[in-house]
Amino acid sequence: MEIAVILNAYKLVMMKARQVLIFKSSVKTEDKKNFLMQLVKTHLPQVQDATVDLDDEDAIFRFETEECSVEYLTDFLQRYNIQVHFLDRFVVA
Repeated sequence: MEIAVILNAYKLVMMKARQVLIFKSSVKTEDKKNFLMQLVKTHLPQVQDATVDLDDEDAIFRFETEECSVEYLTDFLQRYNIQVHFLDRFVVA
């Protein structure tokens, strides 16, 4: 029983870890990038930092968060006709 409690506590701590999520995006113009950044700033306070690399052919969208899930972000952005495809995630020390 003690091990289960410890594992559940560890999972909870890991869920709150600051992480960087990386996506391929449909953002191809400066106007669309500005729109995306405004959406993030206005509606996603759990995102601490976000960038879009328009020089990359995949228009890489990267953001740092402790609480925003891949599914939530994907669904939220689809409502605004911004498509993102999850590529990777890593924890920030």
